[in-house]
Amino acid sequence: MDLQERVSLKKAERTELYCLEPPFPKTNFLMELSNACNHACIFCTHQKMQRKVGRMDKAFAFDILRQAYELGTREVGFYATGEPFLINDLADYVAEAKKIGYTYVYLTSNGSLATPEKVRAVIDSGLDSIKFSINAPERKMYAFIHGRDDFDIVVEHLKYINQYRKESGKNFKIYVTGILTKYTEKMQDLYFEVFKGLTDQIVFKKVYNQGGYMQEIDTLLRCESDVETYRRCNLPFDAISVTKEGYLSIENADYENMLIVADLNKVSLKEGWYGEKMKEMRRRFMENDLAGTICDGCVNHSRKAARPISPEYSEIQEYVFDDSKVRERLRAAGYLEE
Repeated sequence: MDLQERVSLKKAERTELYCLEPPFPKTNFLMELSNACNHACIFCTHQKMQRKVGRMDKAFAFDILRQAYELGTREVGFYATGEPFLINDLADYVAEAKKIGYTYVYLTSNGSLATPEKVRAVIDSGLDSIKFSINAPERKMYAFIHGRDDFDIVVEHLKYINQYRKESGKNFKIYVTGILTKYTEKMQDLYFEVFKGLTDQIVFKKVYNQGGYMQEIDTLLRCESDVETYRRCNLPFDAISVTKEGYLSIENADYENMLIVADLNKVSLKEGWYGEKMKEMRRRFMENDLAGTICDGCVNHSRKAARPISPEYSEIQEYVFDDSKVRERLRAAGYLEE
C-alpha cells in the first residue's frame, strides 16, 4: 500500500464509521511525544502556541501503546504538533512499538534534524516509513514558508536516508509531502524535478484550517484552486490522538488542548474512546452542530471565535485567533500591502 492509499483510508468516505460507538481504530493512531518544534511554518499554529512545551512521560507512552494494541490498533505514528527528532530517545519508542507487535510504525518530520545518526537509530529500531514535510521545492520559498533556511540541509538528509536504505537493505518507505498554499500551488512540477529518485512518492495537500486554529488560512493562504465549503471529518470516529500531557484529543493538531475528551492519566484508553464526552462530540459532528468549537472553522470554514470543549484542560485566550503573525510575514516578504 502506498502513501496515497494510506491517506485515502483516513479520509471521511467510510460512512459506516459515523455512529456514537464506532469500532476502535486499527490504523490512525498518533502520539504527541513532544509539542516542541524548531520550525515556524506560516500555516501552522505552532508559531503562536502558548501551551507549555514539554514531552510525554515515557512509561505512560509505553502503557498507552500497549492499551491501544490490545484494543486492536496495529499502526502508530510518533508525531503531532511537534518535531519528533527533537526527542533524543525517539528510537526507543519505535523499538517498543515493534516489540509490542505493531505492524506499521511511522514518522513525519520537517527533516532538518534527521541527521544520519538519528535516522539510523530509528530505522534500525524497526521504522516502517519516514515522511519529510517539505512545503516548497526551492530554497527561497522554503525559507518563507518554514521560517527557517534549512532547505539544503533537508535535501542532504533525504539523500542520506536513500543511501542508507541501499546500504542496509532494510525495507522501509521514504515519502515527501508538500502542503500547498496560494504561493506554492503552481510549483508541483518542480517538486518532481528536485526530488526525483529521492522518494517513493510525493503527496500534495492543499492547506486548510486544520484543527480550526488558523482562520487566516482561509483569508490569506488558501490555494486559489480550493473552492471547498465543507470538510467532512472522520477523526472523532476513526483516530486516536494522545497529547504530551496524556490527554485524549479529537484532533492530532490540538495545539492548545481545546478538543480534549478524556484524561488518560485517570481513565483507560477504552474508557476515553467510548466515554460520554467523546460520544457527545460524535453526535455534534454527525449533526454538524459544531458552533462554538474550533472544529467549526475546519469543517465549515467558520471564522468565529471558539472555546474549549473541556475548559479544565485549556486556558485558551482570544490570541489564538489573531492573524497578525501571518500578516507580518506576508508583508515582510512583499506579498501583502496594508
